[in-house]
Amino acid sequence: MEIVKSCCIEGLEVYPINVEVDLDLGLPVVLIVGLPTVSVKESKDRVRSAIKNLDYEFPMKRITVNLAPAFNRKEGSHFDLPIALGILQGSGQIPPLLEDDTVVIGELSLDGGINGVTGILPMLLEMKNRGYKKALIPHRNLPEGGNVNGMEVLGFKNLSSVITYIVDGEIRDEQRAIPSNPSVHTDLPLPNYAEIKGQESLKRGMVIAAAGLHNVLMIGPPGSGKSMAAKRIPSILPPLSAKKSIEVTKIYSISGKLFDETGLLLQPPFRSPHNTSTAVSLSGGGLRPMPGEISLAHHGVLFLDELPEFDKRALEILRQPLEDHKITLSRSHRSYTYPADFLFVAAMNPCPCGYYGDPVKECTCSAPEILRYQQKLSGPLLDRIDLIIEVPRGSFSDLQDSTMKDGLSSETMAKDVLKGRTLQAHRYQEYPFEVNSRIPPHLNDEILRLNDNSRHLLEKAYDQMKFTPRSYHKLLKVSRTIADLEETPEIEERHILEALQYRNFAYQP
Repeated sequence: MEIVKSCCIEGLEVYPINVEVDLDLGLPVVLIVGLPTVSVKESKDRVRSAIKNLDYEFPMKRITVNLAPAFNRKEGSHFDLPIALGILQGSGQIPPLLEDDTVVIGELSLDGGINGVTGILPMLLEMKNRGYKKALIPHRNLPEGGNVNGMEVLGFKNLSSVITYIVDGEIRDEQRAIPSNPSVHTDLPLPNYAEIKGQESLKRGMVIAAAGLHNVLMIGPPGSGKSMAAKRIPSILPPLSAKKSIEVTKIYSISGKLFDETGLLLQPPFRSPHNTSTAVSLSGGGLRPMPGEISLAHHGVLFLDELPEFDKRALEILRQPLEDHKITLSRSHRSYTYPADFLFVAAMNPCPCGYYGDPVKECTCSAPEILRYQQKLSGPLLDRIDLIIEVPRGSFSDLQDSTMKDGLSSETMAKDVLKGRTLQAHRYQEYPFEVNSRIPPHLNDEILRLNDNSRHLLEKAYDQMKFTPRSYHKLLKVSRTIADLEETPEIEERHILEALQYRNFAYQP
């Protein structure tokens, strides 16, 4: 019996798998056991064709392939290469792998080529942590595999080159993974807030949101700049740290959304699903549970335009991740937990026609229509939004301003965001969170200190505006972020007054 080391993914967890291949006398048949899915069972046909098309002999014996341990569900086509090597070794056509600390991953095409697979980065990271020193992977996945330091990663384009390596130990330079240098991975220039003329109060709200990672809802008539403002948020967010970059890249790797020749993702992701998106596409799941838009926005931005047009069930799914910053999907055989720590940004019109409260164009909606439209957003969901920003129609003079000298640009806004983030990082260096919006309730009194005047003002606002405890704490956290942007050690009255402006849902008829 031959054993080739590989691994499998369930959710975001990786498990080592022993691919055991046994050749015995009997009717020619290939049996794959060990809780394989259909994609794994199809490996026998791909392996047979690949071996025969490379002029090796496919043994006419009873071949049993066991993927151990059997209690883990095996999904994916990446077991093709270890199965092929096990068969060739068991039939004596090639020697066994000399190293027992080598993991083998790859999908075979019918002509013996090795196709790229998803999930390389999380698989190699976990196997390295388990003591494996070397990995044989598809050549197409080398840029991704190069991000795993402390492990020798070799990439191969076809089965014959793997056999050559096993027989002769020959490794060409292009087969070695070069450790990724994040500084060389740059994306296209991001759109700039300087392109939005006027709307300085909206830009101020975006700075506060980005600095403290506060959820935002923008309300205004069509064409007022809500979507433009949302799409420019990545231009003012700090780049991902090394740890966060690995976390985001792992999710995109498992989802199969990494582009060719892509190493680590350095910029915060920006996800903007259409309002016809289903609850499953947002949360993740399916027959083979995969991360949804909520998890693909991890450490980035999730933007929902035309928020009331989304299915109500899809919107209510947001409530758990907005509170817990993760989402758990339960299936009959197990539960899957995906990270979902993102900046939530949403935009909506004040009414179905979009012009309720507009000083220029008259609204054509009746009061019941406006109420029904706005009531598509439940109270618990609105309670999880920190900033509600009114976005009025832009003036003619703003649109004619070609100089934009006084307008806030992304560069200026990014400096303010970085200043606020730096203060928070220093303050929370001994805590398990980094920004004001993530302060847990039991630390509110310790961190969000108020003077007597601020406390009195907040008490009056709490009674008059009928805050819930959650919205009260969110108001405090926004006030703390505003104080950080001014580099003020204590929350003062003006900070609370500005934060109160963002808690008013003023469009109800």
